[in-house]
Order: sequence, then C-alpha cells, then structure tokens
Amino acid sequence: MTPRILAISTSPRRHGNSESALDTVLAEIGDRFPSEKVVLGDLAIAPCKGCGACERLGRCVQEDDFQALSQKILDADVLILATPVYSMSVCAQAKSLIDRCQVFWSRKYVLHTFEEPAGNKLGLFIATAGQTRDNIFDHTVPVARFLFDVSGIKPKHTMLLLLKGLDKKNDFLEDASAVAKTKEITASLLASLEVV
Repeated sequence: MTPRILAISTSPRRHGNSESALDTVLAEIGDRFPSEKVVLGDLAIAPCKGCGACERLGRCVQEDDFQALSQKILDADVLILATPVYSMSVCAQAKSLIDRCQVFWSRKYVLHTFEEPAGNKLGLFIATAGQTRDNIFDHTVPVARFLFDVSGIKPKHTMLLLLKGLDKKNDFLEDASAVAKTKEITASLLASLEVV
C-alpha cells in the first residue's frame, strides 16, 4: 500500500517560515508519495470546551471542520505538523487542534477503543522560532508528541525539525543552512518510507 502523507500548516501567517519549511519538505517528496496539505487557518475549528463528553461517547460533540480533519489525521500514514513558536509554545491554532485531539486520548486511554495503526505510522514535527535561546523548543516538542502519541505514532517513529533564529517572514528561504537541514530530514523521512 502506498503511504498517505498529511501535512498541516498551523501558522496564522501565510507563507511564513514554518509553512515555507513544510512546503520545502513537500517539494522534496514530490510525486513519490501522495500528499495533502491542509492550511489550518482555512478551517473552522473551535477550541476544546473541556466538557468531557469524549470520555463517555468516544467522539467530540462539537460539529465543525475538526470532524473531517481528525479522520484524515487517523488515516494518514505520515503526519507532518508545522508551527511557529509563539510565547514559548506552539501557536494558538495548533494548540486548538491538538486540544481537540483529546478525543483520541479518550478512545486510547479511557475507553480503550482506539485501533492502533497496522504499520509504522510516521510523524514529522516542524517548528520555527525567531529567538535563538537554547530552550526555545522545550515547551513545544511535548505538545507535538502528545498529538503523535494519541494518533498512533510511536516516539521512535517521530522526527523533529527545529529551526531557530527565523523571525522575519522570509528568513527560512534566505537561510541556506535551514533549507539544507530541511532537505536532509526529508531524505531521512523518505528513506524510512521506503522500508515501511
């Protein structure tokens, strides 16, 4: 079976650094594998209400674009999530999506109805930050790892692309080392897909 790739750009700023990094990954993948890019800002996804209904029903009771996107997340063989770092974590749009994925957590750890993927589902987390401090991604990566875990991606099958010092909108495209690092991790992702 041909792996299906779902790439989600979460930044509210279109064609900024995190989306440009994501687009570079998708360009490197090319037509080797089918991929779909979702721009989160184009969708209507409300924040989690914390109502706990998913712990009883196994589904989210809010009806919006999350329903369709959540199924795509579960169906994907490769999940790529791209976000800028805002206030030391993922952007608000990414956090709203991940919070809504609490329904996956409920299925997996409360109701025990979550069906683990048959193969090795892969995850790639892309985060870009304007700052250069050493701990800039410390609060970002665990949030992404939660999403990967509850969508059936094991930690050993997760890749991280963490790029700092990219503040202005086109900094990524003008940073040869950041572009090279992105192409390098894409090559690793493609190599992993070849053996899945």
